[in-house]
Amino acid sequence: MSAPRILAQVVILGSQILGKAFVQAWRQAARNAQASAPAGTQGGGAGGSAADAISRTHRMTIDEATQILNIKKGAFKEESELQKMLKNFDHLFAANAPLTAEGKPHSSHYLQSKIVRAKERIEAEVAQTRGGGGAAAAEGAAAEGAAAEGAAKEGASKKTDGP
Repeated sequence: MSAPRILAQVVILGSQILGKAFVQAWRQAARNAQASAPAGTQGGGAGGSAADAISRTHRMTIDEATQILNIKKGAFKEESELQKMLKNFDHLFAANAPLTAEGKPHSSHYLQSKIVRAKERIEAEVAQTRGGGGAAAAEGAAAEGAAAEGAAKEGASKKTDGP
């Protein structure tokens, strides 16, 4: 046998093996996506309930959001619980400001981001249960969270500027 013929056979055999492996991996991924799809949906999540859509949009479940802001699940639909949620949000957001009064690093933007996302998730849930306006409420919450984060940064920079 000649060297080019052996080389060609190795290349063909290797490409067949890789091709079969990729096809098998693709099929397994499709099965996994179908198995993880919510009941009653086809095609990996098309359809689903409104709560699932909100969870996908905000990348946080309502359980996680209520744990972060320390409120009871389901009770946030009451006005008093919403006030408690806002109070907890303000406290946690300020407590996790990136700089302390001495200018030393205290916390991270990651924690503040999670706190803002939790508030947005709960507000979206409340807007959905009160009927519509979920997207507008989410955008308003995002703008409010960004403004609060900007105010926290401004306050931290004023604390570090000294005589």
